[in-house]
Amino acid sequence: DHTYRDFSRHIQGGGSLPKHKNSGANFPAKLHRILSEPNNSHIITWMPHGRTWKILNKELLVSTVIPAYFGQTKFESFTRQLNGWGFKRLHRPGADFGCYYHQCFLRGLPKLTILMRRAPLKQGKFIPHADGEPYFYLISRSHPLPPLMMSSDQDPSSSSAPVASQSASIVVPPTSTFNEGGHCGNTPHNHMMNPTQAKVDSLTIPVPACTS
Repeated sequence: DHTYRDFSRHIQGGGSLPKHKNSGANFPAKLHRILSEPNNSHIITWMPHGRTWKILNKELLVSTVIPAYFGQTKFESFTRQLNGWGFKRLHRPGADFGCYYHQCFLRGLPKLTILMRRAPLKQGKFIPHADGEPYFYLISRSHPLPPLMMSSDQDPSSSSAPVASQSASIVVPPTSTFNEGGHCGNTPHNHMMNPTQAKVDSLTIPVPACTS
């Protein structure tokens, strides 16, 4: 299920952020800091639109970055954490092939990671469905994210500047559901949406039908 709700305007649109002890030290928060550090950009980096990220050098990631931030040296443990926190990998051919994403893991908006929740145990194996994946380059045209240089020390989501809308709902394949929960959890509520198009405010993006 690649149903995608864009949270880039969540705080500006009046959305709340719950308070959790040690939320700044959990896996998503540490990973966001890794990606926001320019010295790591030759190893692991945001894609230009800021909604996905890619591992460029697995060897250096395992030998230098993972030990420094997570105190272990196994790539398998790193990927288990990704799966446990609800990150999904993209399989559609193109610039984002092999990248990871989560709807509350966005460049320049580290505070949103507090909305992320671990997936339930025994949730089952994720089955790739390339045709149902979000079109992040099109989404970014109407909802651009802050540049990388703002990620480490400044969170623009706290700005008081007015915005036209709150979180936009990006709905993809016909079997998708829209997660209306108060956090970026991994158990969607069953509210069926329009199966043939994804709508971002006034921008309508055609989405291919899901094939079996």
